[in-house]
Amino acid sequence: MITIHYEIIINPASGSGKGAQVWKIIQQALHDQHVSFSSHISQSAGQPRQIVLQLLQSPTFHPNCIIVIGGDGTLHEVINGLMQVKQSTPIPVAYIPAGTGNDFARGYGISTNPTEALQQILNNHQIHTINIGKFKNNDEHGIFINNFGIGFDAAIVHQTNASKMKRFLNHHHLGSLSYISKAIVVLIHQPSFNVQVTVDSHQYHFPNDFLVVSSNHPYIGGGIKVAPDQKINQTELELVVLEKHDPISLLGAIIMFAIGKVTHSRFAHIFRGTTIKYQVSPAQHGQIDGEELSPQCFNLQLSGSSYLFWEEPL
Repeated sequence: MITIHYEIIINPASGSGKGAQVWKIIQQALHDQHVSFSSHISQSAGQPRQIVLQLLQSPTFHPNCIIVIGGDGTLHEVINGLMQVKQSTPIPVAYIPAGTGNDFARGYGISTNPTEALQQILNNHQIHTINIGKFKNNDEHGIFINNFGIGFDAAIVHQTNASKMKRFLNHHHLGSLSYISKAIVVLIHQPSFNVQVTVDSHQYHFPNDFLVVSSNHPYIGGGIKVAPDQKINQTELELVVLEKHDPISLLGAIIMFAIGKVTHSRFAHIFRGTTIKYQVSPAQHGQIDGEELSPQCFNLQLSGSSYLFWEEPL
């Protein structure tokens, strides 16, 4: 019988301390089931990627799988590190969600119950393939596993991160209240902006917008369906551009966004493709997988790339 060895990267601070609680449960379950594993604790932002890069340099590093315990940002960093290094045999990734939003888990089909998510990994018998969004923005490039958002959702991320109430609400599992309250503030004060989209050599210009989001799977903001038809195992990405008109139509569009019906709005424009280009001006807030970007004018080219995943979806 072949023994499977797992390398586990943990972010104990994710989800306002949820990561540490989940790791305690998982560690006990692994010992109880006599699973072979090694663990690595991340102490700061960016360290999960550095752990991966250091492990890949070791000649004795040959795990069957890397398990990530943390939020979507932690998973993003680990996959980013793995994709930065050319691997002769790519190491599959698995995920036990311990964040606030856990949108990737929803998009892939991973239980938010830690022991159930672990069993999805241990009971898996085949390698799955997931799509990873890749972007180039002016001279910068990187990946996203959930969404690349500009405007409304990114401004909410900025407002929420700046809020002194965020940690308190997250600790008491009320993070959605912080998101909603800041959404109202952004809705009132955010000015519109210009978007130019290029797909299959066709150009489209939208001069009065407040949301642009590219998605790798349906979910954003802790369970809101911004791209209901998007699948995480297909190479196409979905782009939603939402226009801003009079206050009544704007309120209607936001309600449709909140209930996961934004693609049905007559002010929404949907694009799909393996390569999508678009420009946004003037400078706007941006976010990648919930991590905010400084306000800027965007000149983006997006494409899809695949990576290996070791977890049986629900």
